[in-house]
Amino acid sequence: MTPLSIKNHLKFGKPNTMKKAYLFAAACLTVLVAVASLEAQTESEDLILNTESVADRQTRMAWWKEARFGMFVHWGLYSSAEGEWGEKKFVRAAEWIQKNAKIPADVYEKTMRPKFKPSADFATQWAQLAKQAGAKYVVFTNKHHEGFALHDSAQTEFDAKDFTDRDLHQEIVTALRGQGLKVGVYHSLWDWHHPDAPAGKGAVNVPGLQMADRELPNYVDYLHAQVNEITDGRYGAVDVLWLDYSKPPFQGAAWQAKKLVDLVRTNQPNVLINNRLWKNTKEQREDSKQYWFGDFSTPEQHIPATGIEGVDWETCDTLNITWGWSKHATQYKSSTELIQRLIDAVSKGGNYLLNIGPRPDGSIDPKSVERFTAIGDWMKINGESIYGTQAGPFSRLPWGRASAKVLDDGSYRLYLHVFKWPKSGELFVPGLGSIPVKGQLLGGAAIGSPEISQARGGIQITGLPTAPIHDSSTVIALDFDKAPEVAPFRVYAATDGSFTLEPADASLKGAKYHDNEMFHRSNIDSWKAQSHARFPLQVETAGTYEVQIELATHRLKSKAEFVISVGDAQHSFKVGPTGGPKQWKTIDAGTLDFPAGPVEIQLACESIEDNSQVKVAKLTLRPVK
Repeated sequence: MTPLSIKNHLKFGKPNTMKKAYLFAAACLTVLVAVASLEAQTESEDLILNTESVADRQTRMAWWKEARFGMFVHWGLYSSAEGEWGEKKFVRAAEWIQKNAKIPADVYEKTMRPKFKPSADFATQWAQLAKQAGAKYVVFTNKHHEGFALHDSAQTEFDAKDFTDRDLHQEIVTALRGQGLKVGVYHSLWDWHHPDAPAGKGAVNVPGLQMADRELPNYVDYLHAQVNEITDGRYGAVDVLWLDYSKPPFQGAAWQAKKLVDLVRTNQPNVLINNRLWKNTKEQREDSKQYWFGDFSTPEQHIPATGIEGVDWETCDTLNITWGWSKHATQYKSSTELIQRLIDAVSKGGNYLLNIGPRPDGSIDPKSVERFTAIGDWMKINGESIYGTQAGPFSRLPWGRASAKVLDDGSYRLYLHVFKWPKSGELFVPGLGSIPVKGQLLGGAAIGSPEISQARGGIQITGLPTAPIHDSSTVIALDFDKAPEVAPFRVYAATDGSFTLEPADASLKGAKYHDNEMFHRSNIDSWKAQSHARFPLQVETAGTYEVQIELATHRLKSKAEFVISVGDAQHSFKVGPTGGPKQWKTIDAGTLDFPAGPVEIQLACESIEDNSQVKVAKLTLRPVK
């Protein structure tokens, strides 16, 4: 027997047999060979040729693009810890408690096993809530980084079948299909329980472990074997395989990505696989036309400010600040914020995958139920503005977002998602150069043609009710014979005459744009002398505007000098330390006189120390009364 087959025969999950199998494997193969092999792999071995035709890809992706909204579920042994280990409390990333609390695998298993007691109907609760919310697919964690599998695995005893005598994976997929939902399976590439999984420097594992004691090929074989078990058809169709995640040097070839993808595609020809076999969560790869880096990209906890051009993508997001259940995580996003984040993602051409972290027995806490129910109530009226839509034609709108779709008869429908409803009953749509043939408030009355007219570089909709149909977003559907004309992007004033300029609105020279990362802010940084950002505005009323800038600084010992200007008018100001790169402060940057019409406002750096950072998050321009 090879070392791996001995492990499989003994089912390595038992602590004693795990140690024996590991010792035997270590005697047979040194880690030096494994590491040398890993380092010797070339970039070409790390890539998979993209041989799928455009038509075949479109057919395979069609349901996912139609769906736009899914539910993510993080649930495993970690849920039973409830965000506590001893005296320590874990609010964020409760599913990482084993690593963050530095718990050895055998101690973790012994402690968590008696706590894991799933209720009889947990899977039905998940499926019913997803259906009620209007989600079209559910992705659930079959195995998270802790290594505990929900399916009945022949590779280990560290699974639900051996703990509960129930195949929980089967219960979940049966419940999901019973509600007509597509099935997505999350499977971790890491494993904190397996004795040969990546550990030590460069790896994500419990501190104190070393790769020198491990045989990576054994773990990779184990990983492939478990992926085969969940995709070989015993559980039916797998619509999405959601792998998580990679970081150098453990990416691509380290996971034997080519072999793994071939295995999955053989088992499930129509499956969609995300991009996390490589360290590439949101950007477009330069060689993605020649090579395949996943069917869709996966920005996490944020929505890209301008979408991701040329890439199918899906934002995965939390209800609060953790994926797995922690009773200490009480900072929930409001229902309105979640509805608007769903709209935001869809308006930029993406999908939205919203997570729940069920409680230890698999039941769902009332706050999660409340928010998914609220989304469902909104979707019952406005779902057509989400399902099957594409990105709207506007880069920015002062009062909300827009999505669009081409109807079966070839006509074009534009959905205006109005977050800030005009109490005046009048809505200006900047940049829209075509008059629709008809309009409709979703859940309300039709909008007649006399109420829609061309005005000041856009269209004006009048005669609207003074109160919104829905406080989170009221949707106006406008129909056109063909795609409407939309003027090049300019920032228009809000109804109070003020302008809000975001980093994504600017064209940059020298400085750099950084998209919003988890728990941070979109910003412009990497300022150097003579670098600048320019923002295009459409000013309706000439006048004097006061300028405020929201920013944060890092390693700023002496003040940096900036100039803000419009044409020949300019104002200089200095930026001092804010207290750190996450300490956002709003400073006054003076006043400027703006002429009416299309103008550009420029923010330029005159001087800044080397290695100092100024991060600009937002500019606000308010008319001086």
